[in-house]
Amino acid sequence: MKKRMIFYGMIAVMVILDSVLLRSPNLLGKIGLVIYKYHYLRTFPKTLLTVTIVVACAALIAELIRWLVRLGSMKRAIGVACFAFLLLAAAAILVKTGIDFTAWTYSHTGRRFRYGAYLLPIILMMVFGYHLLTLPKRHLPFPESPPMNEGQQTAGSAEKPDPEVTP
Repeated sequence: MKKRMIFYGMIAVMVILDSVLLRSPNLLGKIGLVIYKYHYLRTFPKTLLTVTIVVACAALIAELIRWLVRLGSMKRAIGVACFAFLLLAAAAILVKTGIDFTAWTYSHTGRRFRYGAYLLPIILMMVFGYHLLTLPKRHLPFPESPPMNEGQQTAGSAEKPDPEVTP
């Protein structure tokens, strides 16, 4: 539990950093925010709220999958497949962001804005990767020995006569 709290503290710091980076485009980037109607990135509180909502939804989905696996409602293999799909989707978003920011329109928004755009999918990949690595394994109890019947003997033991019974 302590490691998970440290991880989420690190993610919170990265969310704040991402919000600061996304909120500081250059002049062309600010004009682009107005033209493309990115109203959710115009002020720092709106940017922080947007990034926090995205990361919180990803963390809730990851925690739900982890809880279902720990509860036994979902098999671990299905949980691994879900996290692999979510990791692949976040990687695809990162690739799409990279392609978009090499185009002319987005390439002139400023380095800080571009780094902030790259950081959000990386944060999502970190959340899903952490939960994939810490996915609980189902521990089966060690099987107990079957009870021995009175008529059975164990290997190597000789049957001793009962002293009370006389033939």
